[in-house]
Amino acid sequence: MDRDKILIVIPDLQLGGGAQRIAAEVGSNLNKRDYEVTFFTVYDEETIYGYDGEYITLDRPRISLPLGFSFNILRAARRIAKVCKERDIDTVISFMMMGNLSTVLSRVVFRNKAKIILSVRNNPLKSDKKSRWQKKMLYGKADKVVALSEGVEHILKKDFSLSNTTYIHNIQDIEKFNKLAEKEVKEEHKEIFNDGFVFITIGSLRRAKGQWYLLRCFKKVVEANKEYDPKLIILGDGNLKPKLIRLTKDMNLENNVLLLGKVENVFPYLKKSDCFVFSSIHEGFGNVLTEALSQNLPVISTDCIAGPREILCPELEINEEIEYPYYGRYGILTESFEDRMFFKTLEEESLSKQEEMFAKIMNELMQDGTLGGKYSNGLERVEEFEVDKILIQWKKLV
Repeated sequence: MDRDKILIVIPDLQLGGGAQRIAAEVGSNLNKRDYEVTFFTVYDEETIYGYDGEYITLDRPRISLPLGFSFNILRAARRIAKVCKERDIDTVISFMMMGNLSTVLSRVVFRNKAKIILSVRNNPLKSDKKSRWQKKMLYGKADKVVALSEGVEHILKKDFSLSNTTYIHNIQDIEKFNKLAEKEVKEEHKEIFNDGFVFITIGSLRRAKGQWYLLRCFKKVVEANKEYDPKLIILGDGNLKPKLIRLTKDMNLENNVLLLGKVENVFPYLKKSDCFVFSSIHEGFGNVLTEALSQNLPVISTDCIAGPREILCPELEINEEIEYPYYGRYGILTESFEDRMFFKTLEEESLSKQEEMFAKIMNELMQDGTLGGKYSNGLERVEEFEVDKILIQWKKLV
């Protein structure tokens, strides 16, 4: 019996990208389960995620100028329509803004007859005005728009007036996570875990992640708990790294805060740490939360839009009003931080109400072993995002 044919469209499959990882995993798993999958990229890269299926690339040069970017989108749209016709593709699943626009235009401009499913991997309200306008104009022409979280789907309905939406959470491969967790941390990092209480956070060092708030909160924690020798590990890289390093020095936290940069395998670090802290101002889902939960780490997170609430507190409705801090089923939520970027010591600017609350919960979790024990059940939640369960949802759409 002939298998249904799927085309996965994404700008690239570059190693390290969150959307790229999900595209590779969804496409590869569908290819292993009754479908014939081809990956289509606009750009080729030296290091890409492994995939199961065929691979086609336009191998276009990256052009940052608006005209060149638009030209690449149109060129991709034309090629997508051609590939769908030549390969008799039944369904196109696209990822990221460029992939989504190219795929919709392959129908609107080049009469692609395949079923079109767009995948939205971030908070669409955080895109620029032009991108928001394009989404409003074009995403309604797809057969389905799949958000990565219920919170993002709510935004697509409310703020973009889309009625063709659903949501499917990201795939989490627990077996793979556990194998990675059995590896060792880097030799030069082993002594970090010899004594003291270790907080850890993971994420790119950019505005959306709000790490300057975390440093300010942690300063209060260190001052109040010198006997615990608290440490904060920050894994990730990005344009704010120099400013975060400077703030660490200005607050005399060099012996307590460790900015270790980008680490290929984060799971041994999660396994050896005592608590995961998440200071994001906005999210789409928050993969690192599920990665931390897979190692049964207690989690403290801002209740930002979108992702943390539905991962940590599935008992809550997306827009349900709550009092903070909220002690949820799988983690603790605190009030979101203001979307304001600044790098001031506590002497220059005292902690806000939200920062005081976050620091208080860090103190509480460090000092109260009973509370930490209550939140050692995270793996139970991650099992809801396992490969087979998520793929059932994709197969229903396809």
